[in-house]
Amino acid sequence: MAKHILSAKPMPDSLSRTPIENALSRLDATSIIAACVIAVAVCLLLRSYFRSRRRGRTGGTATITDRRLGNPAEQMRFVEAVAWETQPLLNKSEYPVLLLLESVAREVNGGFRVMAQTSLGEVLRPIKTLNEEAEQLAYASINSKRVDFVIIDRTGRAVVAVEYQGTGHYQGTALQRDAIKREAFQKANVAFIEVSTKFDSADVARAVRSILVRHAGSRPPLASV
Repeated sequence: MAKHILSAKPMPDSLSRTPIENALSRLDATSIIAACVIAVAVCLLLRSYFRSRRRGRTGGTATITDRRLGNPAEQMRFVEAVAWETQPLLNKSEYPVLLLLESVAREVNGGFRVMAQTSLGEVLRPIKTLNEEAEQLAYASINSKRVDFVIIDRTGRAVVAVEYQGTGHYQGTALQRDAIKREAFQKANVAFIEVSTKFDSADVARAVRSILVRHAGSRPPLASV
């Protein structure tokens, strides 16, 4: 009996390959390169977009980032384009703290003055060392931060920093910001007093008065207490 030998026919290449491989086989080198360039461009655009979104969320109230803001002429154009009005430097709950601090400063009569909403970079700076990079990084970390009140002596140097922790104070990274302020002031030998919403005027006045009296009678200033 004759035996029939079945021979398997080889599968077409198109059936043995994946759909992606089939699609790529129909593209020439130029098309593949063009597709790769487009994919890379899309990835870079998405990366830039999400980075700008992150900067906007962490930049406080000024969330607009525009390269034109680096040009003074453009800044003038932006300022001229809108109407302006004044706004209170302090809110209603902060104002009594200012009055209290001013009263204590006058009572001590040592040439002290009370400043409000002061930038830390205006009253603090790193001591010069050989590590310039560390100084620059440290200064940049505090420069844009503000403290509610600073009492300066007759030479214009900070003696007491007062942070009022009113309602709504502890939002976002407030705890971390307060810790950074506290560390910087204390390392600069400046007392840092935190005043809560329901503060006792007598207690705050007593603490501030004690520091001012001791400072007025000491050269150099005493360490923070």
